[in-house]
Amino acid sequence: MAANTGSTFLRIMLGAELGRLREKAGLSGEQAAKAASCAPSTITNLEKGTTGFRRIGQFTALLEAYKVDFEGQALLVDWYKNAKGEDWWTPNTSVLPSGMPAYLGFESGAVGLNTWCPSVVYGLLQTEEYARALIESAKTADERNTEFVDSSVTVRANRKKIITEQSVELSCLMDEAALRNMVGDADIMRGQYEEIARLNELPNVMVRIIPFSAPAYRVLGGPFTLLHFDATSLPGPVLSMDTVSHAVQVISKPRVVKQFLRRFDFLSRGALPVHETSALLERLSREA
Repeated sequence: MAANTGSTFLRIMLGAELGRLREKAGLSGEQAAKAASCAPSTITNLEKGTTGFRRIGQFTALLEAYKVDFEGQALLVDWYKNAKGEDWWTPNTSVLPSGMPAYLGFESGAVGLNTWCPSVVYGLLQTEEYARALIESAKTADERNTEFVDSSVTVRANRKKIITEQSVELSCLMDEAALRNMVGDADIMRGQYEEIARLNELPNVMVRIIPFSAPAYRVLGGPFTLLHFDATSLPGPVLSMDTVSHAVQVISKPRVVKQFLRRFDFLSRGALPVHETSALLERLSREA
């Protein structure tokens, strides 16, 4: 299990495994609920990773109904206990958009990210100065206070550790507009260009840009991220999208995920080769 795996991701993993075990045992949700002495909705929420049992006895009764052997039960009970803890972002939940805690749960267990960011620099690449200026620019419009801004910047800085310390693979595509849209002032932008170039030198990071001049495919709508997992954790990738209400939506439906995998592939075809990213950043820095 990855060192960065958080409690939320453990609940997601556990839920996926319990769903697989229930189907393998040939039981319906109602039959499983009867074995664990709970409501069918509890089984549904448990498999979604959104809740747990109040009593450990209910959980072990469920595992027995699924005919899980002794070693398997010991592992799943360990997951169950650790999944009750808090994640590093829990104290800052109040500053997160709707759906973001669930996304961070998935992100904490991902081994790879493919992301498209058309209008601003991708969050995991942002400097603290850029992030602060970006969040403060919406402070008045969204009626946010200084504490909200500080907490939001802290969350963004902590998220960045998955690429700088935990070596999660990142393949990031950005439109040139994301680099040219002024956030803060020229000094902040120059510092941001330097940071992207620095991160792009990491062996696990690849940043590519679609220039204005490219007659490339550009997906309509906002940014999205495809998260990939070790097959022993979750069987396939999931999709995260920003909605018009600034909420974050996490989708695991194979048909939708496959559609966005295809979109990412088409976007990649229009991007500059990765070795040209630094030259473009240097030119933008001179022009800032």
